[in-house]
Amino acid sequence: MRDHSSCKYWSYDNHPDRRLGLVSRCKQLTESALISKPTVGEADFDTRPSHKFMFQGMTPDSCTCIIGNYRGTETCPDLRYCPVRVDDDVKIGLAPELVVGAMNELDDECNQLMGVHYTWMENEGLTASEDHQLLKFAVVAAKILERFLTIHPYIDGNGHCARLLVLKLFTWANFPPRRWDIDAKMDVYQELKAHRRGQRGPLMQKLTSFVLQSM
Repeated sequence: MRDHSSCKYWSYDNHPDRRLGLVSRCKQLTESALISKPTVGEADFDTRPSHKFMFQGMTPDSCTCIIGNYRGTETCPDLRYCPVRVDDDVKIGLAPELVVGAMNELDDECNQLMGVHYTWMENEGLTASEDHQLLKFAVVAAKILERFLTIHPYIDGNGHCARLLVLKLFTWANFPPRRWDIDAKMDVYQELKAHRRGQRGPLMQKLTSFVLQSM
């Protein structure tokens, strides 16, 4: 019988493959995202396959089910009761039993927000300046990013998956950030807190700045 007791403490950060293999796989995902633009209504917002791809071979042998699965997943004993803690923001991390449902709701919300944006582009956006189009979409991306990181669906690797999702979102909105580094952290923690308090501007502006620097 396998011992799963240490799985909930898994972190990729000190793994030998952290500096080479993970970075290489992040680049592969970036390249794939930049050449793939789904049609309206067919975008795939599920980051679980990418999470599994990024962190393959980086878990203990007895804990392989923790990659590619959300916290609270019933089929993985190490995730069923797995909370997360972020010391400087107690609002981050839904209870494990709420994560799967929240992520399903987020998928639906992503599709709705993208649909609204595409409709705006067809009706009004085509005559708007590129800067205005980018700022308009940054509102959408900021809302999705804030929800994703507040849920904190994975035991580890949330930042990588969030950055991949943002890359895809802006690429699908015709603002491909070609120098976007999935492996590089975004310093948006204060902006995330402000966004949850109803102050949308700081996170939207920070995301816009990151994207402009990466195009």
